[in-house]
Amino acid sequence: MGSAISTTAATLLGASKTFELVMVGLDDAGKTSLVNRLKRRELPRGVLPATITTIGASFLSLASVLFKGINWIGSTIETISYGRHSVTIWEFGGLDKVRPLWRRYFWHAHAFVFLVDAAAPARFPEAKEELTRMWEGTSDTHPVLVLANKIDLAGAVELSVIEEALGVPELAKSGRTIGVKGVSALTGEGLNEALGWFVENISHQFIAETDEAKKHVVQAW
Repeated sequence: MGSAISTTAATLLGASKTFELVMVGLDDAGKTSLVNRLKRRELPRGVLPATITTIGASFLSLASVLFKGINWIGSTIETISYGRHSVTIWEFGGLDKVRPLWRRYFWHAHAFVFLVDAAAPARFPEAKEELTRMWEGTSDTHPVLVLANKIDLAGAVELSVIEEALGVPELAKSGRTIGVKGVSALTGEGLNEALGWFVENISHQFIAETDEAKKHVVQAW
């Protein structure tokens, strides 16, 4: 137990990192609920509460110009603090008509979140298809974390089953960093561990290299 607490403290209080996540997943997986929960999550004792910056409509208007007409319906942008770290989360809707738009913003992320409803096994094949599409359409240098939401529900499937159903072991053979964790947007369970995973798997060097690459992409627009 002491070791776990020490690890959490080291992750929270280490050298600060500023990075961006793109969160996608099927409709009704709970993406917006998860982002909202992150805004009011409870951190471990002794850690200062998160500060939240909501990027307003003016920025969204600018973004819609920069990204040439992306339909922003169903998207949310939030910046939160996790210890000394700043994390901006871009969350996109999961309806069929929105999914093709995901890839138009993939270039801007340092890492990806794929959210799946742990209590909806009937949709696992569809989720696997979208996860695979995202995996193949993004750089193999970018970490991916599969989050199984709604683990608080009685019908939630075990993580090991979800991992197999979504083909994670097969994807991991490529050597790219990928993980699977359970969370609950309702109770907040697992959220700090998920954020900690990104802090541990996104290096300062990678952030700097990605930020430099993004400058050239923006100039191309």
